Amino acid sequence: MHRFDQLWRQLTPRQRRQMQLTGAVLVGFLLVALIAGVAFQLGQSIGLARAQEAAATAEAIRSALGLSLAPTPSATATETLEPTFTPTRTPTPTATPAGPTEWAERYFNLAMQGLSTLAALDFTPERAGALVERLAHEQGLTFVPASYYQISADPWMAFVSPRTPDGVPLPMFFWRNAEAGNVIEGQLLLNIAGGNTGHSAAAPLLQAGIGQAALGVDAQGARYLLIVERPEARPTLTAYLWRQPLPGAPFEVLWRSDDEPQWRFDAANSEVRFEWNEDEPLPDIIISGPLPADSPIRTAEGATGVFIEQPPFAQQRFQTRWRPLLASELDANALPRIVGYRLAQAEVEPTPLSTLATILVQLQSGQISRAQSLVKRIDLLNEMFDLGLAAPGDWMAVYVNEIDREIQDTGQSDAALLPLRLRFFDNADRNRSFEATFEQDFATGRYLLTSIGRVVLASSAGLVTPAPPRPTPTPTEIAVAAAPAVIDLGEFTITLPTEEEGAPLNPTLEPTSTPTLTFTPTPTDTPTPTDTPTATPLPTDTPTPTPTEKPLPIPTIPAEAVPPLTGYMLLSETGRLRGGPGTDYIVIAGLENGTPVDIFGITEAGDWLLIRAAAVNDGRTGVVGWVATQLVIPYGDYEAVPRYRADGTPVDAPPQGDSSEAGAGRGTETSLLAALPTATPTPTPLVTPVIRLPSVATPPTGNIPAPEVDEQVITMAGSAIPANPMLPLAATNAEGAAIQVDVREAVVEIWSTVLGATEGRWTPANAALLWPGAVVYMKAEPAAVNSEGAASWRAVRMRIVSAPSMERVKELSLPEIAEATASFRAIALLGGSTMPGLFLLQQDGRAQQIWQYETAARWLASDPNAGFIVTEPMFPGGLSTFSWVRNDGTGLQILAQPFRSIRGVAGDAYGGLWWIETPDATLDLWQLWHYDPATAQISLRLQGNGEMFSQASGQQNARLRPTLVAVQLVTPGDPSDAYLFADTDDAISQQPFAGFFRLRLETNAEGRGVVTEGPQQLLEKGAYRGPLVLSPDLSRLAFFAYDADHPSLTSGAVRPPNTFNVLTLTGRGASIIRTAYVTETRFEFLGSAATWQGAERVILARSRFAPGASEQEDWFGLVQVELPPPGASPADPITAQSYLLPRQQSALAFAACLDDASILVLTRERNGSQQLVRWEGGNQVFPLFSIPTPLDRLFLCWQPS
Repeated sequence: MHRFDQLWRQLTPRQRRQMQLTGAVLVGFLLVALIAGVAFQLGQSIGLARAQEAAATAEAIRSALGLSLAPTPSATATETLEPTFTPTRTPTPTATPAGPTEWAERYFNLAMQGLSTLAALDFTPERAGALVERLAHEQGLTFVPASYYQISADPWMAFVSPRTPDGVPLPMFFWRNAEAGNVIEGQLLLNIAGGNTGHSAAAPLLQAGIGQAALGVDAQGARYLLIVERPEARPTLTAYLWRQPLPGAPFEVLWRSDDEPQWRFDAANSEVRFEWNEDEPLPDIIISGPLPADSPIRTAEGATGVFIEQPPFAQQRFQTRWRPLLASELDANALPRIVGYRLAQAEVEPTPLSTLATILVQLQSGQISRAQSLVKRIDLLNEMFDLGLAAPGDWMAVYVNEIDREIQDTGQSDAALLPLRLRFFDNADRNRSFEATFEQDFATGRYLLTSIGRVVLASSAGLVTPAPPRPTPTPTEIAVAAAPAVIDLGEFTITLPTEEEGAPLNPTLEPTSTPTLTFTPTPTDTPTPTDTPTATPLPTDTPTPTPTEKPLPIPTIPAEAVPPLTGYMLLSETGRLRGGPGTDYIVIAGLENGTPVDIFGITEAGDWLLIRAAAVNDGRTGVVGWVATQLVIPYGDYEAVPRYRADGTPVDAPPQGDSSEAGAGRGTETSLLAALPTATPTPTPLVTPVIRLPSVATPPTGNIPAPEVDEQVITMAGSAIPANPMLPLAATNAEGAAIQVDVREAVVEIWSTVLGATEGRWTPANAALLWPGAVVYMKAEPAAVNSEGAASWRAVRMRIVSAPSMERVKELSLPEIAEATASFRAIALLGGSTMPGLFLLQQDGRAQQIWQYETAARWLASDPNAGFIVTEPMFPGGLSTFSWVRNDGTGLQILAQPFRSIRGVAGDAYGGLWWIETPDATLDLWQLWHYDPATAQISLRLQGNGEMFSQASGQQNARLRPTLVAVQLVTPGDPSDAYLFADTDDAISQQPFAGFFRLRLETNAEGRGVVTEGPQQLLEKGAYRGPLVLSPDLSRLAFFAYDADHPSLTSGAVRPPNTFNVLTLTGRGASIIRTAYVTETRFEFLGSAATWQGAERVILARSRFAPGASEQEDWFGLVQVELPPPGASPADPITAQSYLLPRQQSALAFAACLDDASILVLTRERNGSQQLVRWEGGNQVFPLFSIPTPLDRLFLCWQPS
């Protein structure tokens, strides 16, 4: 620097100026170069951005025009061991959303992006509609016709509602905001229920889509949206009015039709149209259709209620007009803004039925002169008076067309197109059946009566009219010797038992209120109907109908004949089985809705079917006759059904008695279901019983109050358990006379001591508890005398004071079980989810039906020699029972006390049985019962209420009911000291898993139990899910849980378990809960099943949601969890081995075999076929048998092969 200073001082002033000029030029050049470089980089960046924008624009244009670009690699479903969760049409591999909300948000955001890009180019409503559908498919969503509705074309607005793979709609709005440059705006509707109208707890809106809609703008610029929901959404027609207060703001529900008491229109039978008025922002709503009898509009318009108007019978029609309601109409100081809709006009539409109804009302009121304007001739009124039409009746009418066919009136047909003939009848007296004809006065639009006359019948084949009540005969049991039916299904054979002679195990065991899909092989003859019963021999093979000039064309069909097609009756009222293919044939029986039928023939015209009904109204089974085709829903087509001529003579050969060839080539499912018997096999009494029939200790019953002055003492009769309160119930009064009681409007109560309470009080009860033999205090009003001379009463109050006397226990002997287990041929016990019954599978591939109505089975204790428990489904108010069966075929069937339900059965290796019974009434009470095989006694050990569990858990406002899970004897073989394990549910909130408890029960000298420890809450409410499974040695409890912090597959509010835990109950590490297994991916959850294999191994199922059913489980894999030995350190490791089913198979059920090494697994292929396989914890399974599809449940496994 010093050297440079010296050189600078030596320069002359001229040289210094030259040097400064040269430096300035050089700096300027460098500065210009720098600026140029920066400008170049900036221009390149801008150019690249514009190029990218142009490319995106081109992409959007091509997408909108439906052109294809280079495909993005997509995740395609392939047959691999790993389950494929990614929708196959998704452009990029993305995780399947866990529920509808995530589906909706992801699709909504994508649609907003796509529509916004389209709006910047050449937006059209057609392209917008095509784009949202294409985007839905790419995301794996379903797009049905109801998924898109264009509300307005200009400005464009649309309703879009794609559906998830589980079928959940995802409703949303999209629209162009003209005030903001036509930008695309949208709104999700998935979680909107009632908006501002106080319906937030209602079902989500627009789940079925839009039927009609209109968009309008008022003078203040506010947008209004009028929507009528599709009729599939709700039974009642529903409309909504939405308002957008500001441009760009979300729409809000301003008004809904549910808030209008006059809006009572049936959705399926009403017609809706919009009618626009000039200078009005929204249209009027015009609704035409029938209204219920209690509608305020009917009352206001003076519409007569003389007819019972319900589909498919004739109905009066009403036309109403609804206009926009302004706030200024409610408040003069308010702005004229639309706040809803109001009824502006209503009128009864002219129809033949409205004319006839008005005439009947005038006749019944004696004002005949007022009806003169409604008849073509004055003398018609005299004829109607002579026909007795001035007397009231339960009138029902149906329109008849020109070919004498009754047609259904849905309420939607144009009134001008209705037939001019009406056939009407008194439903209380079928002898009062008439037909009327009309003509229309086109000047006034009214219909005039032109003729009136009697008819013989009030129905034809086109429509089924309700039949009058008929007495229920008492069926007579007839011993019929029959061999078991064997159905050969290739390698798999089904053996079905037949009824044995004598009384069944429990004549009233079958719940009468729930029909079952069964078939009873009985003689096909039809008894001769006569007015006076006479002693006659058994019916012969040839039916003997009432003498008529026309013979009945009913062929003889053997009971063992296999039908070419099956189906069931679909009826709105009682149907008629006729003696031939026409309405001129006699009625031989009545049919109820849902009755299974076998189809053996069809007329050439296809209008009549030759069927064999599983049951008819008078109690007969297997009755053959003819019925209209439209009343039967077949399980297939009629291609293989034999043809018959119009007179009932066969065109094809009649069915043969040999069913082996007739059933060839058909699916195994039809053969299996068609051959199921209806009666539970009667266990054969033991000749030398190995189990003594136990005695039952009867608990003392408290004092019963005396009847009040206005009460009668009656004893219920009949045979149905539970009672059907919708039908008149038979009873006998104090004098022994038979009476009929109508309890439909009665208050039913039961004295609490009848249910075991120590203090007596009247407790509300269900009318289903009016069992035969129950003693009742009845307060009633006399009604009438029925056709059999029995007095009929209309009950006001029924008070049960005594339960019927019935057996509590019966011995069982099942030689089929004994023989199969003794010869080591028993493999498994199978069942079905859609039908009752349990089948014993043996090594030769033969499955023999052992139980008819039982639906579940499980081992009683760790020792298989202790036997297993078989249970039936519980029916409210019905009998509650279970059966205990040993491997030697001996056992007991135990029934709960009358009016009680069994809640959990447990046992020990010494043959002791324990169970809890709770009342079928609103009474906080439970009882613990015990069967002691050493003393052959059944006794009440403990009685309590839910308070002990509520206090132990600290739950307030809860009534906990226990369900027995397991029993552990403190001293082996001594039942006087035992630990009880019970799960609870809250009877008030109806929530399960309210707490899992353990308590110790010691039996005193009097035989009554005393709780000496507990109840101790082992698992608290909300911390666990079922099923709860204890290890065979009762040292560990396995249970499920849902951990919100662990990602797993959910579906809205449905959050299946994703964690499997084990609680140590005894020994080292007692009271410690260890997480033994968690879901391995976020796209699955744990199936609701677990089984122990010894004391150290648990088998689980990996599951996802099945396609099309958001809550149905689809098990795609199995897990074998290995636990440390009992007594090991709590820190010892837990291992798990997973097996994924190949070829997208699903596991239906699994069971651990007694060898402690094998697992039987029931699997289903993609084509629906089922297979039973053996799994030993490795990477492969070993096929055993093909299983018919109805048998999709597996309960017990003796041995794997």
